[in-house]
Amino acid sequence: MAHFLQHLVRKAGWKLLDIAGKQTAMSEAETDRPTPVSAMPARVIVVEDDERLRSYALGALAGAQDIAVVGDAGSLAAGLPLVDLQPDLALLDLGLPDGSGQTIIQAIRERVPGCRVLVFTVFEDRASVLGTLKAGADGYILKDTSVEQLLGHVRATLAGETPISARAASHLLSLVRDEPVAPEPADPAAPHLSPRERELLEYLARGLSRKEAARVMNLSPYTVAEYMQAIYRKLQVKSRGEAVFEAIQARLIRIDRE
Repeated sequence: MAHFLQHLVRKAGWKLLDIAGKQTAMSEAETDRPTPVSAMPARVIVVEDDERLRSYALGALAGAQDIAVVGDAGSLAAGLPLVDLQPDLALLDLGLPDGSGQTIIQAIRERVPGCRVLVFTVFEDRASVLGTLKAGADGYILKDTSVEQLLGHVRATLAGETPISARAASHLLSLVRDEPVAPEPADPAAPHLSPRERELLEYLARGLSRKEAARVMNLSPYTVAEYMQAIYRKLQVKSRGEAVFEAIQARLIRIDRE
């Protein structure tokens, strides 16, 4: 079963992480991708109720010159105000003592739509994974990961990639495994995406950044941005993660093409 899952993930192009958070499948182009350089450090908030794990995450990010932690919290109540700091990325736990981290994701999508969200959790059940991606998460990793890998996942998420653990990926792939996708959606009520919009969304679902998708599709970044605005509007979503989730659910795209 493990070999079969790895085969499916390699075909789909997802970044597959093993139980230790180690990447085991990725495209050749991603292997040598340099760390993105930015004039200003990326603003990051961390919400984790376990003080030891929060210190662990803060320590992993502390030495990175391209990242600035602008706030951290250990509860939903304390984490929600951090959204007003206009972060570039939120590293979130799901199981907070006074509620779910999904509430913070929803607040981010409403108030800081450009903020990336990387979920850092112990939950790996289907409902948590799919619910969190639908809420707008851009990546989903489990807490059994090294300092170097955690920093790498944060940077990858900031760069537009979608880190996802193997166990989380298995739930997502179960939505499309053994279910052929018709050229047009089976549900007549599903939103209509143009062929180019579908193609772009499939590339993004496989982990390509917008810049990489633009290069592959021979489009300008401005055209890709226009396509993304149209996709978000048609699917009534506010993030890439939501768009991919809704498109897969509606059978608008497939990620198992060769």
